[in-house]
Amino acid sequence: LQSEIRVQEREMGDLEAAELEHVIGFTGQDHHALTSHPRDPNILLHGIGHVVVIADQTDPHKQDLLRGHDSEVVSVAFSPSGRLLATGQRRSMFRDGEQVIVWEYESRKPVYRLTGVEGTVKSLKFSEDDRFLAAFGDGSGNGNDIAIWDMQNGGVAQFVKCPQNVTCMCWGPTVVADDTRRTKTPRYSLFTFHSVRVNVHFLEYDLRTMHYALKTQLVKFPSAGLTRTYHCCCLAPSLGELVAGTSVGEMMVFNTDNLIYRATLPISTNGIISMAACGDHVYVGAGDGKVKKLQGNDQYWTIIEETQVTGRVTSLTVRADQEEIILGTDAAIMYTVRMSDLALRVLQRSSVSAIRGVSFGSRSDVFASITADGTMSVIDLSDYSVLASARGPCAASCVTFDGEDRVLTGWEDGGLRIFKASNGDLIGHITKCHRGKVSCIVVGSEFIYTAGEDGTMRVWSNRSLEFVSQFAEHSKPITGLVADNVHKNLVHTCAGDRMVITYDLKTGRRANFKSHKDGAFTGMCQRIDSEQELLTSTTDGFVLSWDCDVATPVMALDCGRRMKFLCTAISSGGRFVAVGCEDMAVRIWDIQTGEIVAGCMGHSGVIQQVSWSPDEKQVISCGEDGALCVWNFYLGGMDSARE
Repeated sequence: LQSEIRVQEREMGDLEAAELEHVIGFTGQDHHALTSHPRDPNILLHGIGHVVVIADQTDPHKQDLLRGHDSEVVSVAFSPSGRLLATGQRRSMFRDGEQVIVWEYESRKPVYRLTGVEGTVKSLKFSEDDRFLAAFGDGSGNGNDIAIWDMQNGGVAQFVKCPQNVTCMCWGPTVVADDTRRTKTPRYSLFTFHSVRVNVHFLEYDLRTMHYALKTQLVKFPSAGLTRTYHCCCLAPSLGELVAGTSVGEMMVFNTDNLIYRATLPISTNGIISMAACGDHVYVGAGDGKVKKLQGNDQYWTIIEETQVTGRVTSLTVRADQEEIILGTDAAIMYTVRMSDLALRVLQRSSVSAIRGVSFGSRSDVFASITADGTMSVIDLSDYSVLASARGPCAASCVTFDGEDRVLTGWEDGGLRIFKASNGDLIGHITKCHRGKVSCIVVGSEFIYTAGEDGTMRVWSNRSLEFVSQFAEHSKPITGLVADNVHKNLVHTCAGDRMVITYDLKTGRRANFKSHKDGAFTGMCQRIDSEQELLTSTTDGFVLSWDCDVATPVMALDCGRRMKFLCTAISSGGRFVAVGCEDMAVRIWDIQTGEIVAGCMGHSGVIQQVSWSPDEKQVISCGEDGALCVWNFYLGGMDSARE
């Protein structure tokens, strides 16, 4: 799969008519999927699907995407110098090794592809001098393993088999191994937390064997013992201390010099999930959405301030300027928190679930999206901020942005809900448009047309939302709906039953009919040049052009590979058609020449929909990975078909 992806990316690299401008997405479901650069306070690192995102907070249009994983990226880390970064993925169904990739930050190129972690990579930690990288996975029922790699050559320095699962870890202080020796060598310490014990692993260079050797010791607990599930840990501001957060909301304090447990302090409810230390304070993020600022040492700690955010605080990282902390929650929100007073600012809002649809209105700088968890958002492309949002009662299925201030949405309960784009207020509602979910919505001058998985197309008054008529000739869910560009009384539909049907609103009957024997239809749009042909995407990998007077397709576009085409959209000028493909790429064809002019690789999940901006200069795609990809299209505005 990896070799196929690389070949695909090389093929796409030759097609330079489109370029990925920005990816909007962050789920916040994993504990180590967000971190900041240790030297540059403006750089953030996080994963979205299979892609690693390096984002500049000062310029929302400045992003770098790193591709190399074949499963969801769940753990990221910068080395203390900022020279290297490491990324780890979820358990892959395609391979057992190379779950961890080490990249060079400046070149954005992979340096090492590392094997040694079983299952999903749960945590990645660099030693304070960048020399070693430690990682552990979720393992199996018999425990998990810790792998330590040497960053000078990418080889495994040590491999530790753990009969009890490691749940978190951190590097301790690095000291000189033996002051009496003429050759001074460092001694590293790595603390690993298990349910009934805490281990410290000392990594020291052995001059006799000329390689690093590992010795493990237990941290001493009271004789009665303590059984805890640890979520996070870090070195405390006081020298010789380490703190850890537990699933019951306690902060545990350990002495790293004497390797002894010191105290248990109740801090929060619903568990401490993330923590970081800076200056004289420790900041903890909890499962109840609270961020607390603590000060103290040993057994004496005080909560100085606290603030509340939306969702469980799964990631917490200190900016390089030590003025703010960046945190991520499982509600898919990133915040910046000012250290001095814990003042909050929303940095980014994203979707936890799949994004089902995107649509432009009359403006090229604003679009609407709808998600599987029922969230409608209106987004400004100038800074990627959310202008308005609304939440529905169930999963959403489709969206259409009408003009400047009306967003029509279809839902899995069969309802149609209309929101005001400027503030997200509900301004119209049809309770039952269809039996089952609404699959398509088109707005005309007089009517609103809806189609559903029940195979029917229905017509509603644009003003009063009253029912006008319906057509029910499809035997499977309708996947495409188009109001004719020229004849306002004609409406076209396509469906999974491999039929394209044209209805005449004046006569109330079917006006035309086409069928395709080799694959079902997944989407439809209409040309504005030539004979106003309909374009349909199919499951057998074609974009077919249909003339009303010809029974068979008059043109077929394909990419030379067997795959499903999942959705399609035509540009406002009518010359280009964008298609979401099964291989998670968006391909753009020049209809006049029949050639692919752009291949866009950015998604790591099934593409749900594509939409063109009215000025033809951008394409937006959305997918099951919860990501919105914004593509700049450089051929937009050239001699359009309409001209």
